[in-house]
Amino acid sequence: MPKIHSLKPSRETLHGPFDRSREPVLSIDSGDIVYAQTLDAGWNIGPKKEPGGKREKFPEFDRERDAGHSLVGPIEIKGAQPGNTLEVKINEIIPGDWGWTVGGGFPSLQNQKMGIADPPEKELDFKMNRDKMTASSQFGDFDYEIAIRPFMGLMGMPPDEPGEHSTVPPRYCGGNIDCKELVAGSTLYLPIAVEGGLFSLGDGHAVQGDGEVAGPALECPMERVSLTLTERDDLKLSMPRAKTPAGWITFGFHEDLNEAMWTALGGMTDFMAELYGIPRKEAYALASLTVDLHVSQIVNGVKGVHAILPYGAIK
Repeated sequence: MPKIHSLKPSRETLHGPFDRSREPVLSIDSGDIVYAQTLDAGWNIGPKKEPGGKREKFPEFDRERDAGHSLVGPIEIKGAQPGNTLEVKINEIIPGDWGWTVGGGFPSLQNQKMGIADPPEKELDFKMNRDKMTASSQFGDFDYEIAIRPFMGLMGMPPDEPGEHSTVPPRYCGGNIDCKELVAGSTLYLPIAVEGGLFSLGDGHAVQGDGEVAGPALECPMERVSLTLTERDDLKLSMPRAKTPAGWITFGFHEDLNEAMWTALGGMTDFMAELYGIPRKEAYALASLTVDLHVSQIVNGVKGVHAILPYGAIK
């Protein structure tokens, strides 16, 4: 029987940048289950209490040490070897009871294109109704209620390179993938780059559209995220792959959106050739008929594209 482990945010369990030399805060066997509680991406532990107020920051937050998203981990999977794959089964995601987003919050070419001045932000604060799976705006000029579909924006492991690595871009071994399809019931497959894997998670999103166009999603803490972490020595990947309610997914990451697209499509063509036992050229032709390309996000420097093959599209 798999063991069940629990991680809650504390100075000992939280970190910013990825680093292969960071000591694990939890060591588990392959196939074990982890219940994790996470802060929001900005290291906040509480919502605004009044209009114009500030969110309550994690008291031991250090801007230099903790640069980037707040991540829980790393989690060592005992005996996990580079070259194998970490299977991350997402059993359950329960969001916290508050969240926020912002428009024009990041000085960037995107803001200029949208005619948004740098920086001045338009912040929107939300209260979650977990029974209805909705979020309602607070403190704003208008009232909004939107359906939520929670997922983790950031799940990944450090690359096998020395030093600290930003939490902002997605990588071949995971990270800030920001794919809205990775909801409960999905399984994410990540190439393992370092011994033990050293898996971390954070950046909870209550809901997000493809592209994450303004910078943040509906950022929120997560009350509980249940994951089953399993090393797979029978699956060799060079990029992430996922099995989701929407279908099979392959990913592409690159500073150039076109290159990200070709990587995602190439990965899907390879997968279809393997899945159906057909030549790659034939898989490419079938991909034109059955595969949907989505822009995961355009805001992390390294852009993301995911290709979706719906179940039953080819029989």
